[in-house]
Amino acid sequence: SITLHHVLYPVYLFVSAIDLYFSVYIYCIFRMHSLFLFFFFFLMIRRPPRSTLSSSSAASDVYKRQDLTQGCDLGNRATVDGLSDGQACLWWSQGCSIGCDKCMTEIDKDWTASAAPPQAGKIGFRTRYCNASFNSAGAPSPMMSSTLPKEAWTLNLNAIEGSEQDSYRYNPWRAPGYAPIVDPCGQAGGKLSSQHIGGDSIFTDNKFASMGDLGSNLPATPTDKRPRWVAGANAKVAWGPLYNHGGGYQYRLCPAGEPLTERCFQKMPLEFDRTKQTMVWNTREIPGATSKTPVVPPNQTLRWPVPHPVFVDNGTWPIGSSWARDPIPRINDNNLGLADPESCPGPKGTDGPDCPGPHCGCLQFEPPCPWDEGQLNCTGAGCHGNGMGSCSSDWVVGLIEDEVKIPEDLAAGEYVLSWRWDAEETAQIWANCADVIVTN
Repeated sequence: SITLHHVLYPVYLFVSAIDLYFSVYIYCIFRMHSLFLFFFFFLMIRRPPRSTLSSSSAASDVYKRQDLTQGCDLGNRATVDGLSDGQACLWWSQGCSIGCDKCMTEIDKDWTASAAPPQAGKIGFRTRYCNASFNSAGAPSPMMSSTLPKEAWTLNLNAIEGSEQDSYRYNPWRAPGYAPIVDPCGQAGGKLSSQHIGGDSIFTDNKFASMGDLGSNLPATPTDKRPRWVAGANAKVAWGPLYNHGGGYQYRLCPAGEPLTERCFQKMPLEFDRTKQTMVWNTREIPGATSKTPVVPPNQTLRWPVPHPVFVDNGTWPIGSSWARDPIPRINDNNLGLADPESCPGPKGTDGPDCPGPHCGCLQFEPPCPWDEGQLNCTGAGCHGNGMGSCSSDWVVGLIEDEVKIPEDLAAGEYVLSWRWDAEETAQIWANCADVIVTN
């Protein structure tokens, strides 16, 4: 298999096959406002998933041992003929709030994104997007409130629910699965070319897709290149964030012969094996390692089971479906407009006087690895500057791996897997799809 020694995150999606022996790592990076999202697809096949169709067919050569300056560099190396590095990271939905029927990017083709002070540049901050005049008749009546149990919050944990300082109360993770999504496989560039949204909402047009196209319309992976899963068994999936906006995620299936709508994927959410959530480092070196850090094994892949994973099936949509909380705690850039900022070290966030270090920023909850000592002054092994801890905040050196249960009674056949990450800090949802074959 191919090994990446340097990987930036936002979102990695890892789909493992059972009977094939080749692995391809496909990775890319994008930034939305203060967010970089890195989709990492680990497919035990010899072809990338749908949203990387603009990559070379010789994927094992294109992605082999690339460093941080390469990979999906915000589409800068994408070419019209499609034979580039792929743009798997550039598929998502924006302006998506709970209680709304559609995302703003669907409602207003000329939309200019904005939010409420004191963080008007953070999409979704104290703002519900239902149409061009917020909180208006564009939303269902009555508007729904947060359904997420507070123990599954990932940000602003000291806020009183529903108060003014509960600044992320309208964002997708606060009601998992309820917020609208533009497309269950993502939208190229996260917007239409006529819309104005800050950050790197970009996409390089090629022969497979253009800015604003829907991921569900991409060509399917050839049948002989798809991973094979077994009904009744577990399948490994994984992802990893860059600029960590908290929230949580779910994996779902839709029969390949049906229209790839959100409604179809909602019919078949997959259950997690709740004992398997694991952090997997994909660098030979472990940034921030201490005497508490395990020795990296001979295969040069450190694995650390998340000690207290949080899964949610109360207040979710579809009703009773399982979602997993992002186990990597955020370190706030700043605490403007948040509840009780003095309760955390470094009330000025990562711009404070104690950064980097253990008294920097505002760590939202206990990190999953015991050797995390706060924000690192990190310069090697694929670090994201000063934005990450050993296993906190902008943790860019590995994957969050899960095992999902393939229903025992699932009919054999061709399916499409959708991964959906509902953010809590922003009104954004990342999604992507991959083709799989289920056997009995």
